[in-house]
Amino acid sequence: MTSPVKLAAAMAVALAALPLHAAQPLQAARSTDQVPNRVESAPLPADAGEREPVSFAWALDPTQALSDPAPFVAISRSYWEMVDGSALQQGVALPMTAPDAVIQVSPAPGARTLTPAQWQLRDPAGTLKVEQVVDSQQLQAAGMSVNAGTGMARTGKTAAAGTYRLQSAQAQGRYVVQVLEPNSPISLRLQGSRDQVLAGGTLTVNAQLVDDGGSAQSGAARNLVRSLPAGGEALLVAPDGRSWPVPLQAGKNGLTAQVTVPQDVGNTQGLWELQTFISANGVQRDAKIAFAVAQATARFSGQVQADAGKRVLQLPLQVGAPGRYEARGTLYATGPDGQLRPVAQAHSAAWFATAGAGTLSLPFDSVALPKGYGAPFQVRALELRDQTRMAPIESRAVAVSF
Repeated sequence: MTSPVKLAAAMAVALAALPLHAAQPLQAARSTDQVPNRVESAPLPADAGEREPVSFAWALDPTQALSDPAPFVAISRSYWEMVDGSALQQGVALPMTAPDAVIQVSPAPGARTLTPAQWQLRDPAGTLKVEQVVDSQQLQAAGMSVNAGTGMARTGKTAAAGTYRLQSAQAQGRYVVQVLEPNSPISLRLQGSRDQVLAGGTLTVNAQLVDDGGSAQSGAARNLVRSLPAGGEALLVAPDGRSWPVPLQAGKNGLTAQVTVPQDVGNTQGLWELQTFISANGVQRDAKIAFAVAQATARFSGQVQADAGKRVLQLPLQVGAPGRYEARGTLYATGPDGQLRPVAQAHSAAWFATAGAGTLSLPFDSVALPKGYGAPFQVRALELRDQTRMAPIESRAVAVSF
């Protein structure tokens, strides 16, 4: 049996034989990673921003585990629709599922402004059912940013569920009618498979109309009691105002949309949206989620230089468009128990004036390792961002071990 002293000596010899700068490719991409397979050119925005390089790092508490945030979930107990003045003169049906609902009527540009006294709301029995009404001046005084002619009404705590009818004989033009049911047991839950995607890429969005017992419940009590069969439509909306219809497919877990982002994403910065409009069994709901879309203006490429002694990572880039690019990542070190834990995070950004090859460094060396922590190391949550165009380009859950 080899003694601990001889074993330590053998390990020292083996480690001494290893190169300080170990060149290796990034680990194979995982299903949750976002990895471009090519780069593309893109024009510089009018304000290209800062061009000076910067890098920094800070220590992490290895006893605090890190986890990736789940994609955002939109929960809605409301809906809206655009109605013509002629339809509003005849009466527009508004399904309600709970008492104390709020109805807001807003004129679109060019429409006749209406006072709350000029529109009526009747319950399923045909009775006028409004407990409180406020006009645009009152709403503005309360801090709400609304257009002139906007009115809002509440149905009251004794209002019955069913189909209400909103009517105004004076309506001319188009109006936005919004209905909010904060006490409704039925909500629309909308969630995407990811919060970012590359131009030309896809993401899956699930829409589920559920009975969760009402907004008063919270935590573990808010379970999905039953799923309601639903139908509806969805719309993909770009920051520049372009839009595309997206089909919804019924499945075991509600409705699913396979969203394909066009390759031509335009030059307008901002988040993209998927807007959904769902109905079932006399219930209407709408919700939207936002996500980032990036052009693959750069990507990680080539062999990564990992210096275990200095804890510095040299990341080669393939740059397709001039701009300022940022790398960020989390360093995991091996603890006394042999387990990898997070010990530092580093960010680094620099300006690249031309397309071609480049390098970004992640310097973890300025952060002292916690006592008992050292190699082997691993860099996780590695990201590449186009700061010039405010776009997340590449992400890897596990990038490199050294």
